[in-house]
Amino acid sequence: MIKKIKTEEAIGQPLLHDITGILENGFKGVVFKRNHIIKEEDIEALKDLGKDHVYVGDLEADQVHEEDAILELKDLLCGPNVTSSGVAEGKITLKAEADGLFTLNSPGLFQINSLGDYTLATIKNFSQVKKGDKLCGARIVPLWTSRDQVEQAKSLAKEIYPLFQVHPYHKLKVGIIITGDEVYYGRIKDRFEPVLRDKLAAFDSEIIDVRKCPDDLEKIQEALDFYLENQADLVIFTGGMSVDPDDLTPRAIKNSGATMIIQGLPVQPGNMLTIGDLDGTILIGVPGASIHSPVTSFDFALPRIFAKIELKKEDFIAMGEGGLL
Repeated sequence: MIKKIKTEEAIGQPLLHDITGILENGFKGVVFKRNHIIKEEDIEALKDLGKDHVYVGDLEADQVHEEDAILELKDLLCGPNVTSSGVAEGKITLKAEADGLFTLNSPGLFQINSLGDYTLATIKNFSQVKKGDKLCGARIVPLWTSRDQVEQAKSLAKEIYPLFQVHPYHKLKVGIIITGDEVYYGRIKDRFEPVLRDKLAAFDSEIIDVRKCPDDLEKIQEALDFYLENQADLVIFTGGMSVDPDDLTPRAIKNSGATMIIQGLPVQPGNMLTIGDLDGTILIGVPGASIHSPVTSFDFALPRIFAKIELKKEDFIAMGEGGLL
């Protein structure tokens, strides 16, 4: 049975949970660990931390301590390339074991957080992470929970595993097709190539070539065929992305036979981003906003492509929430 007693009456008793505090020297964290046997010299220190009373005793058979409750779930939360700290202050911290793209099962996260006592606070889905970055802080709210709640959480975590994972980036062979009569015939200077090279430099990419094409579907297809023959994983098209009849890039992607994933998405700048999948080669049409805007829809699509995760239309549509960049 758990009892709340005056601190000075608890000498010789083990603490039931970590005692945390903020000390004058700036330290913030655990001052007394769970199961610490309270000594007479601890009394004043505990009172200085606001602990005039402490909890002692044993839990009932159907009660699970906060630390044990989160530790029982720990391994089920660690998907591929996700590791966990030890428990401290009743909480574990999940971290990335590799550089890559963090993804989570959003409905599954909502379900676990809806159980009642478990709380999982994460970074945003599709976040780029470095090895060692924090991904999630997980704990239960009360000092203890019921055995039934723990079993519900474990059953749910098994069902939706992996709830969290980090997808390492892959090396991709990339072809670039810059379209537009105005660039092809030298009327204006191309400004897309340096932007694309800069963005691709953040990943392990091999640029096969950069080819300029006039507004001619046949010439664009010839350039695409060249990249396909050279086993390109990704072909980037620029120019001609608006809804004008003369803008051919989306039509070229469709005419290639690619499965269209999305044409236009709720992100600004970069509304007109177009993505198709041609037998495993990703074709992406990049709007002109990428020339002058430091962050566009393209910057959110590129990590997903290099992580080789499945590109789903619904995931791009979900970018509308927070999509006003």
